[in-house]
Amino acid sequence: MLLGVRLSTGFIGVEAFLFDKDGTLLAYDHWWRVMEERARRLSSTLALSPSESTALATFLHGDGRGWGIIHLPRWDAELATTRYLQENLGLTNPRAETLVKEVFRQVDEEFPFETYLRPTPGAREVLETIRQGGGKIALVTHDTAEAAHRHLRGLGWAELVDAVVGLEVCPERKPSPEPVLWACRALGVRPERATMVGDLPADLQAGKAAGCVLTVGVLTGLGTTEDLAPWADLVVPDLAHLNLDGA
Repeated sequence: MLLGVRLSTGFIGVEAFLFDKDGTLLAYDHWWRVMEERARRLSSTLALSPSESTALATFLHGDGRGWGIIHLPRWDAELATTRYLQENLGLTNPRAETLVKEVFRQVDEEFPFETYLRPTPGAREVLETIRQGGGKIALVTHDTAEAAHRHLRGLGWAELVDAVVGLEVCPERKPSPEPVLWACRALGVRPERATMVGDLPADLQAGKAAGCVLTVGVLTGLGTTEDLAPWADLVVPDLAHLNLDGA
């Protein structure tokens, strides 16, 4: 069944909605806490001085004026952290790489994500509207699919999403069209019947390259209107402002 997405020129019919996760459906709040815990564990293991610990934490999650490396895809964040330990603290491989992978793994398994996950405004409501209208939903994320499924379960959204494409499912990253095409295949929908929704230019560029009928930018993540406008058919403040018809 087609759902209509309202534009200034009227409605566009869409069968499937492909959402980025962080910054689009979920606020970034939990990632600041995750990075804080990763920094704490690395600092403790390496017995860093207070100044070294502060510098590492700032690199990982920012200092209030920036987001550190929170925006990076999971595996890129591991690589960036490994390089930081080598270049700033004198660690050599394989010790640096092994330590980072182990700390990231431990935090992934032990961190109480459910306590800190926070949906963006309108996220649950728009997912429910799509489901009630007979639409299909996929998550296209630079996180792992395993982590994404955990987040969906923690929010009680597992039954709202039909497919999840993470880095271990499709190693290519947005703006490559491959993750979007993978999601369309998983849903059994042609790209020209799908819309891509995201908070970064790479999300929308991937949707355009895949041939999606519509790309929607949201301002609940790191992208600004100026960042998103060149690639978006529609930019909205948040998902509560995504007007759907046909449910």
